[in-house]
Amino acid sequence: MPELIAVYDSFPAAHRIRIDDAGTQEPVHVHHWRACVRFEARDTMRAAADVRQWLETWVGRHRGRSLNDVPPYGDVSPTAEHVARHLAAEFDSAFLDHRLVEVTIGEAAGFSATFVPSGAPQ
Repeated sequence: MPELIAVYDSFPAAHRIRIDDAGTQEPVHVHHWRACVRFEARDTMRAAADVRQWLETWVGRHRGRSLNDVPPYGDVSPTAEHVARHLAAEFDSAFLDHRLVEVTIGEAAGFSATFVPSGAPQ
């Protein structure tokens, strides 16, 4: 029977988001981002370790950078919602044997966005 596992990490990173259809952007500013990946797996000890290592690598590509300079966010405004959606897609590509339940990205105290893939267990 699969078990639910949550893996967390955090990182400082800057971003600027588009605030209107004309392409107006807010000033660049830094957040201490938080990432949480919840998934189901059978071998929980190994799965947690594998996903933890994978998430550390993912975070390492973002740590201390402007997210606007990190693919794919040059084409998409790097909001918490978009970051969560892209992290979920990368997880699905990396772990075909784990079932993703949700990805939550926090970019500021008191604010986070959660992406729940279609067909995820409730």
